[in-house]
Amino acid sequence: MKQNIKYFIILALLLTGNVIAWATTKTITYTLTWTLVDVIDGRYSLEGDNGESHVIGDPEGGNLTKPYSIDFQDFTLTINTSDTYCHIANLTGHRGFYGHDYAFTFESTNYYITHVTVKGIENMAFKTAGTDNYSKSCTVNWPYDNVVVQQFIVTLVDKLDISLVTVTGIDDNYDFTGSAITPSPVVTLNTGALSPISLTEGKDYTVNYVNNTDVGTATVIVTGTGEYTGSWSKTFAINKVAATVTPPTPATTTYNGTEQALCGGATVTGGTLMYSVDGGTTWSEDVPTATVVGTYDVYYRVDADQNHTGVAATLAGTATINARQRTFGTVTVTDGNVSAVDNTIVIADGTDAVTIPEDVAVGSITMNRTFTVGKSATIMLPFDIDIAKISGGTFYGFIGIDKLGASGWEVVMSQVGGTLQAHTPYLFMPSATEMTFNLGGESVTVKANSEQTYTVQP
Repeated sequence: MKQNIKYFIILALLLTGNVIAWATTKTITYTLTWTLVDVIDGRYSLEGDNGESHVIGDPEGGNLTKPYSIDFQDFTLTINTSDTYCHIANLTGHRGFYGHDYAFTFESTNYYITHVTVKGIENMAFKTAGTDNYSKSCTVNWPYDNVVVQQFIVTLVDKLDISLVTVTGIDDNYDFTGSAITPSPVVTLNTGALSPISLTEGKDYTVNYVNNTDVGTATVIVTGTGEYTGSWSKTFAINKVAATVTPPTPATTTYNGTEQALCGGATVTGGTLMYSVDGGTTWSEDVPTATVVGTYDVYYRVDADQNHTGVAATLAGTATINARQRTFGTVTVTDGNVSAVDNTIVIADGTDAVTIPEDVAVGSITMNRTFTVGKSATIMLPFDIDIAKISGGTFYGFIGIDKLGASGWEVVMSQVGGTLQAHTPYLFMPSATEMTFNLGGESVTVKANSEQTYTVQP
């Protein structure tokens, strides 16, 4: 075996105070030659120029089961063929009457195979330096019996430990992005030259990542290939980032008798959006709702997931449900508050029959009309009501009309007690400029009956 030993000194740059390091590479060239051992038994030896020899063949003339591998000290040679058996006799030229394809593969664990030449097959060099990591295959055709493999010349070089390289381009910390974080390492080797050698990914090394998506500790691993062996690794942290949130927008709505959302439009990335309307005592993922008229302070927060930091409780603003105001002819109904005492009916003048489509609980009834004391007026209410609940004048009901001879007619009326009837005209003699409805601070119901009249109850 011929050995050419080359020493590459990785010099320190003295001006920067680097420590001196040394690295050694060894180049080995094997020349393998066929030698006939026993022509009768068909056995041959494949010998290296270092004296290493392997006898191949059997009494059947070298018909070996394919593929056939031979382990040398520094590499393995595997021979394969398109025939049923691996005919070594054919390969060496002693029995050249078969025509089949042969393939040779050279593999080494400890060395990098830089070149292989096959002499006898047009001196074919089927591996160029540096193009592969450990092995190379070649297929040889045997159409004639005068083509003979005379020698294999195999050149190997010591692999360099990738852990001796310098790796840059990988920070200690990265922020979470939601995708795999794959920093690209820059791998260089200082061979003693003025400029370090840059290694090439895929040719000289591969890069793999572990746990490099979620928050935590990730690892990048550089593994040597080709002329390089071993591995280099570094951990880096993936840090949490703040959750992003579009705050909810408090709603302003009008009472409609049903549950209504108090806010909307919120979005969040990186956690769970929570709501509260009681100052932060109770929280829920559901958008808060309410039915009754009022104001509601809407709070939100973000409960973070594993890769984000959350958002503390924050007041988004105040939602409002306004009272509903509906007009039915000369009557205006305002309702929707927490207490029916706050609901109101306003009668414009009290002269028209009015239909209200539903029962209304109210705590206030007002007639928006000014009277002249002592001057009678006609009144017609849209509901039944106890006359005791009304002050500001006296009500008279029509009894009839009497004829006063040739001088005309006389309207007969009497003072009303008890209940005033809905949609019934009355003569009102005011003792004050306003008619006052006295409900005693309690809510009553303006309630429809089958005749579409209304009763103030109780």
